[in-house]
Amino acid sequence: MILITGASGTVGRALLTEVARSGEKHRAMYRSKEDAAKAPAGTEAVIADFKDRTSLAPALRGVESVYLVCSPIPDLVQLEENVIAAAEAAGVRRIVLNSTLGAGDYGKSFPSWHRKVEDKLKTTKMARCVLQPNSFMGECAHLLYAKHSRAGRIFRRDGRRANELLGCAGHCRGGSESSSRRRP
Repeated sequence: MILITGASGTVGRALLTEVARSGEKHRAMYRSKEDAAKAPAGTEAVIADFKDRTSLAPALRGVESVYLVCSPIPDLVQLEENVIAAAEAAGVRRIVLNSTLGAGDYGKSFPSWHRKVEDKLKTTKMARCVLQPNSFMGECAHLLYAKHSRAGRIFRRDGRRANELLGCAGHCRGGSESSSRRRP
């Protein structure tokens, strides 16, 4: 079973579409019933919140792989650490973490938040794969291309790559780290 967090977000939604197409048993995590109602057919939707540790245990029950992504907010470190701790307690085998390029290269900025989460993940016994994208072009593609936006294609490709990594097709090993710094 695969759990996709951030399923209502841009990248999480793209990944969810790819996983749903693959036929893999999966679950999508949402914070609201309204968003959960939009889950693709065949998707088990669960309501949980990174802030509410008690809501995470049911979301992680029976899960082997987690795609972990959080909005870029100042609480990111604590929120993602909550998920990591709950995943470890639930017996999750691997986490694919959506981090950022340059994580740890800056003292007081968004990339430093991600580095703290990467460091926390390294202290676990779970297999891990850390994705370090430098940007998500789909977020601004509509400004650049107006009616001819390729954002859908960009996110489908990102979603396929993350889907491959959730299965750890040679990319994750127990206790090892793999960083993706190139185009998939």
